[in-house]
Amino acid sequence: MNYSYYEELAKTTSELTVDDSWGQGRSVFGGLTTAMVLTYIESQANLKDCDLRTINIHFCGAATEGELCELKVKILSEGRSVIQVEGQLLQNGAVKTQVIACFGRQRVSATRVTQPPLLFEKTPEQAMKMPFLKGLAPGFVEYLDTRFTSTALPYSGSSEGVISGWIRFEDRPDVFSDSAILALIDAWPPAVMPMLSQPAPTSSITWNVEFIQPRDELAADDYLYYHCEVVQADRGYAHTEAKIYHPNGQLLALSRQLVGVYDKPKK
Repeated sequence: MNYSYYEELAKTTSELTVDDSWGQGRSVFGGLTTAMVLTYIESQANLKDCDLRTINIHFCGAATEGELCELKVKILSEGRSVIQVEGQLLQNGAVKTQVIACFGRQRVSATRVTQPPLLFEKTPEQAMKMPFLKGLAPGFVEYLDTRFTSTALPYSGSSEGVISGWIRFEDRPDVFSDSAILALIDAWPPAVMPMLSQPAPTSSITWNVEFIQPRDELAADDYLYYHCEVVQADRGYAHTEAKIYHPNGQLLALSRQLVGVYDKPKK
């Protein structure tokens, strides 16, 4: 089942299962569980005229493929401009993905700061497309069109932790929603992976995304541009920061993650 199937399903039901094609190691791809929780939040809360401003995600446990998922929503606070909502994905009563989302209604303000458009060094056509190698790449990669512009690939032993490139779904959704943006941001390998000299598990623990509003609309077949760097890494953890851009160069979102790194020290 492609991404659109699960986004549409989360709009209409609080109970669903995810098939094994969306696997990531021993769990369901976290970008998909996050996207489903956000979609369910937006279907249940009264968010008329609200923009998603920030979302904080905790991956509390591995969501298992083929096992019943339960989606829950709770309004934490609702003011005249700002609404804060909690969403959860649970299995067997245990929280697997925890979300706190902040939505805001636009206000008139004299303060305005915008970033100049980014000039891309490579177009999607010039970038290197990542192939899907069954058994080597996570299952969900089959659903993605991922093109690297950074030169150091995962496990290349690079001295720099940087990953950048273009991404979209192979089967494009009719609407490029915030949930779809989240799933695509999380689909990239952690920026610490090029620094590893051999395969080792990595896992997102916490994740924060700030959405820039207002923004230009995205067409269904647009790519997102992603640039992520390791800010600090030590003792089994890495902190990364990313910027996500519209294909016209407009800044769309800021993303920060705490990543667990399970490599072995060099002898």
